[in-house]
Amino acid sequence: MSGPITAGYFLVHGVLLLSARALREARAMKREFGAVRDQLRAREAELAQARRGQQAARLDRVAGLRARAQQQSARLARLRALATALAAQAPDAAPPVPAAVPAAPAGDDDAAWTGYLGALDAAVRDLEALLARAGGQFGDRLRASLATAARAPTMDEVLSAYVLQRELQPGLDPAQAARLRATAARVLGRLDLPAGATLPAELEALAREIVLAPSLARAEALTSELRYAVQRQRDAYAAQRADAEEARGLLDALPEDAPAPLRRALERVAAQVERLDDALRASAQELLAAAVADGERLAQEAAALVLEESLRDLGYEVEAIEATLFAAGGTVHFRRPGWESYFVRLRVDAGEQTANFNVVRARGDEETAERKRQDVLAEDRWCAEFPRLMETLASRGLRLDVTRQLGAGELPVQVVDAAGLPAVPADEAAAPPRRAPLARPQR
Repeated sequence: MSGPITAGYFLVHGVLLLSARALREARAMKREFGAVRDQLRAREAELAQARRGQQAARLDRVAGLRARAQQQSARLARLRALATALAAQAPDAAPPVPAAVPAAPAGDDDAAWTGYLGALDAAVRDLEALLARAGGQFGDRLRASLATAARAPTMDEVLSAYVLQRELQPGLDPAQAARLRATAARVLGRLDLPAGATLPAELEALAREIVLAPSLARAEALTSELRYAVQRQRDAYAAQRADAEEARGLLDALPEDAPAPLRRALERVAAQVERLDDALRASAQELLAAAVADGERLAQEAAALVLEESLRDLGYEVEAIEATLFAAGGTVHFRRPGWESYFVRLRVDAGEQTANFNVVRARGDEETAERKRQDVLAEDRWCAEFPRLMETLASRGLRLDVTRQLGAGELPVQVVDAAGLPAVPADEAAAPPRRAPLARPQR
């Protein structure tokens, strides 16, 4: 048996699928393949860029809404605490403390979060307006503390609000305020809070308790607790960043038709407003596994189409190729006009992902020296044409890596039953063997 060329094959999924689409459209519209493929590639790049832009906008919106809501919720809590302290010191001059706003939405509905943020903004504005009218010795400082409404307050501004609250609150020594504030600031400085981020509620509550501590001993105990809380938060930030990176990777890999709830849940993780739990990760990975299997099937079908159409584009006559060739394996025969009884037989082993090319001819001719010479010429012609086929297939996503190639005539050409080969045109089958090469090799 002659087996002059054996190659491993590799399916480049994206290129294969694009090439298959381009081949179908080019045939249907009677257009040149390359032009159609370039047009499809540009269209896909535009769509991919649009999808990335839409996803980035959603992530920014989710993160922005949650960050702004956290900022305003924390600000409202500080304003309410100031109003309460002011009421305790000067009941006649203090504004009434407004009722609490509704709790944050449990779901991911943009309208609900927008409404919640609107309620927070309104409550903050109303209380700021009331506090701005406060008089007395703390009036100017109260009004100065309201200047950070348009942005997230710095850590120093947060602590300043609690220093003011300590000074307003009866029974606490105001002389200790600076020392307690410095202690809280020193511990919180280890947090490395991202720019514009709101101080986590747990840490702010502990910092507030430190600044408002009734004694230095109590403040020291709370400081130890704050140190542990800061370390836990640092670890949580690192884990959340890792979750966000993993979620972004999953989002990039999801198929376009992925369920919207799954995509939105991953977007919340990518926006660092939620954590990636095991159930969400498993759901995404299950969908990706199914998508990989489906993508493999589509790539195998595309490879069969690309092989058949590429052979035709190169001038070969080829029998219809089954879509399952690269999934289940099989045999394909192809030839050029004028090759008389010679064919190239391609055997695909899907399990090993190998392709074996052999020159064969139909049984029936007398085995003479001239026939053997013609066999060598046929193999030499095929070996000369093979590089062009490799190049064409590689450009379309079906890459061949030659592992074994024998020279023409090293092994006899395989002689097979004509019934196992496609029909040869009658004029070629009846022609006597020629002493010249059957066709000029294409190099």
